[in-house]
Amino acid sequence: MPFSFEEIYSYVGIVALLVMFPGPNTILVMQSVGISGRRAGLLNVSGIVTAVYLNALISGLGLSLIITQSIEVYNLMKMLGAGYIAYLGLTSLVDGYKLHRQQEVICTEDNIGQNQDITPTKLSGVEFYSKGVLTGILNPKSALFFLAFFPQFMHQDGNIVTQSLILTLLYSLVSATWYSLLVIFIGKLRHLLVRRETQKWLKSVTGAILIGLGIRIAIQR
Repeated sequence: MPFSFEEIYSYVGIVALLVMFPGPNTILVMQSVGISGRRAGLLNVSGIVTAVYLNALISGLGLSLIITQSIEVYNLMKMLGAGYIAYLGLTSLVDGYKLHRQQEVICTEDNIGQNQDITPTKLSGVEFYSKGVLTGILNPKSALFFLAFFPQFMHQDGNIVTQSLILTLLYSLVSATWYSLLVIFIGKLRHLLVRRETQKWLKSVTGAILIGLGIRIAIQR
């Protein structure tokens, strides 16, 4: 075994803290489950886990070193990631506004209360999966994580490829476990989240948070 139990325990603990810290991935999963159900959230999770392996591959190919050593490339990646996350937030805000307008029409024409349930907009599985991949891969911090964090647990006298695979596998398992539990938890509240009023606020609040996260990523040095 390339790593001792203490090393694995420490690594998993640190990764768990990083994964559990609220960020774009967390907001994306919560929004998808709340609006479109557990299947949408699980597809997000699959995309996020795929992004973990893609980030590890990019790091292994040395692209992470290029990104971190070139301020121009790093800033480009940062702005692309920030722009995509902000785009998701803006789209969500627009959807929330459309729900608000529809609600006004319903209340005016049919005198129906605000708590009428709605049927969520149908998106393909590929769209939910790709959102997870892009949200995970277009984050410059991922490149820094795999470049700066992995070496701290590597043994120079061991097989680098094997060690990298083990660390990446553990990272993906922690991510899959945490986000799947989040999907289950949010899914249990689904009967409350399908209300029109709740959907409107869910889209609006998560959209604003995503835009805020995008701006934060863009201005961070």
